[in-house]
Amino acid sequence: DPGDLPDGPDYIVTAVGPVDDAGGCDVMVMIIVDPTGGILDVDTLCINILTGTGGSDGDYGSFDGTMPAAGPATYALFDINATDIAALVGFGDNDQEYYDYVVANGVLLYEDYFDIPGFVSGTPYSFMGAPAPGGATVPTGCRLNIPAGSVVGEAPLGAQVYWSPGNVSPGIVLNPGTYIVVGQDESETYYQIFLACQFVWVRKDTMQPSYLPPQNGTPLPTRIVS
Repeated sequence: DPGDLPDGPDYIVTAVGPVDDAGGCDVMVMIIVDPTGGILDVDTLCINILTGTGGSDGDYGSFDGTMPAAGPATYALFDINATDIAALVGFGDNDQEYYDYVVANGVLLYEDYFDIPGFVSGTPYSFMGAPAPGGATVPTGCRLNIPAGSVVGEAPLGAQVYWSPGNVSPGIVLNPGTYIVVGQDESETYYQIFLACQFVWVRKDTMQPSYLPPQNGTPLPTRIVS
């Protein structure tokens, strides 16, 4: 929403494989912080399991009145499940206990950054930290194991995502960038990659080795995976 940038833009979340946590919703939580970790906003989202979308307004200062000390703002998307929802009964988005629980127990699916108009931008705060092959990171709280021998590759033009080889995921497209490649399918047509705490597939002709350090052109894995 270009007219609503001063207190944070509206945002839309598109989920891959939403799970019904409550009443047709895959419940997720967007946490927004400034570079110091100051909490700007916490939004609980209903991702519609039929459309796979949901969203809210990044309303800086709505948590406890804290406004950004600097930019950029970090938008961190956490997934919570029915057990977490039950544990959070009695707490709301603006409670410190709610924030602490989600960060400690939710699964961090994705984070991104937004330069705040009128604020000098520095180093963004990050909730990600678990090491992965080739110097990449996986979301803190993600329970998937990245197999040894996986390699960080590059999708220079982005790529269509497939749930399985040949089974396209409509509307889900990789942004150009680097992704962990686990291996290839039996037909040697698709690569299995790590995306948002799950394994999905892309066509091999959309991926190439990453020539950035520390990968420095390491060949992508040729092993067969399923």
